[in-house]
Amino acid sequence: MFIAILCALAGPGPELIGARGDGGQSGGPVGVQHVVLAQLGKEHVARTTLRRAADGERIVAWGERILEWPLDRPELKEAVPARPGLEYSNGGCALDVDGDGVEELVVARGQGRARRSPELLWFRGRPDNASWEGHSIARFGEETTDPHDIQPITGRRATGEPFRGVIVLIDRRELVWFEVPAEPRRPWPRHPIAAFPGPQQQSGVAIGDVAGKGRPDVVCGMFWAECPDDPARGPWTIHRFGDWEDGGWGGMAKHALADMDGDGRPEIVASEAEIPDSRLAVFRRDPDRPDGPWRSHPIEKGLYCPHSLVVADVDRDGRPDIIVGEMTAGGWDFPLNPKPKILAYLNRGGFRFERRTLSEGWGVHEMGMAPARPDGKVLLFAADENQPHKFPEMKTHASYWLVGPDTAGRGSGR
Repeated sequence: MFIAILCALAGPGPELIGARGDGGQSGGPVGVQHVVLAQLGKEHVARTTLRRAADGERIVAWGERILEWPLDRPELKEAVPARPGLEYSNGGCALDVDGDGVEELVVARGQGRARRSPELLWFRGRPDNASWEGHSIARFGEETTDPHDIQPITGRRATGEPFRGVIVLIDRRELVWFEVPAEPRRPWPRHPIAAFPGPQQQSGVAIGDVAGKGRPDVVCGMFWAECPDDPARGPWTIHRFGDWEDGGWGGMAKHALADMDGDGRPEIVASEAEIPDSRLAVFRRDPDRPDGPWRSHPIEKGLYCPHSLVVADVDRDGRPDIIVGEMTAGGWDFPLNPKPKILAYLNRGGFRFERRTLSEGWGVHEMGMAPARPDGKVLLFAADENQPHKFPEMKTHASYWLVGPDTAGRGSGR
């Protein structure tokens, strides 16, 4: 069962915010179609992703168990049933592990809500629609908690040899990557990237060519790791790009990489993901100090736990826009957010942005974005982070949103 919601744009009218610049041209109205895939009661869902299956795209969710919905017929399927005492990690991603054109799921599973003593696994669907089969990649130590971030990495070594695998953030302090071997059912080689300096925790991962050398560099927390010509052998170089601290919270961020000012080089878009009254900013590399701190262009302050951030051209004016989603309840001792929002910041040039409210009343956690659609619409998907031990009235939902200038309806609310 699913529910489609079309209604008027929520919140006040657009407001131009951010740094001064050329102002650009305002785009047309941005419409939103909201589809509720499932109401899951008090079930915990850690994250969602989109995977390419043999018969089309599917939204996959995991937490207590693994679920999925085909996009063309949003009917819930239990892919892997729950196992008593075990839960799945916050991090996870879709990856074509065995090279057959169908994407599998890479995720960790550990003990309890903290997912201690986690095991990194990949799950493969079966043609008879039976429960997916799991294969071990690696096991972590007993004191390790679940990987907060797991993202796919692909590239070529200087020799031209391709590589692929997953970046894994361990305990919010150490980055490693696991390389897919020729026989994926064997253990995957583990390669170090870096342990972050200082006591602050770091989280959020974005992968892209930051250094301009055509390699998959990794942004995490307030740092970025420069990929060597052979990421399995050469040392990675760690650079600090931002100075957010906020008593240790600032490094726990969400990121996206995009050329926000049209200069041909990517900027880092970041939000403070875990706290109320958090910041959203664009960080631009300083050409005079390319390996030093980046220049911060503030966009917003006062967001509530914006644990979702993606970049897409929402209004189709050729500029990348920013979409941020707030949670209903943060993971620590923070008050309930009665009106969580999904907000679009439309890029008007010169680091100025026009804020639009896309949705109000539906909290999201780790919102994802599908690959570009043929019709130009942006497809977002997410489930809310459920905290029933603090807020018994909370209920979990899984949804997707279609966003674009000619989408029927203007906004979504509850």
